[in-house]
Amino acid sequence: MPTISEQAQQLQALTEEVPTGQAREIAQQLETLQSQVSGILGETSTAAELNQFIGGVMNETNTLAAGLEELRQKITSQAEYHMQG
Repeated sequence: MPTISEQAQQLQALTEEVPTGQAREIAQQLETLQSQVSGILGETSTAAELNQFIGGVMNETNTLAAGLEELRQKITSQAEYHMQG
């Protein structure tokens, strides 16, 4: 069984595995996609419909990114707590 200090170090290492950057990258790709849809279709009802849907997916992606960041912070907090113990 690892020591508390070793567990803390392992937890701290886990923070690097939380895919916060991937979620942000997806959000950026969706923004680009919105621009491309507008560029292709202009200000049409089809463009508005697609961009509204993309916007919804972007909101979900941003929620995911925020949740992943919160998870990373919680792991960090627990690692720091274990370091003190």
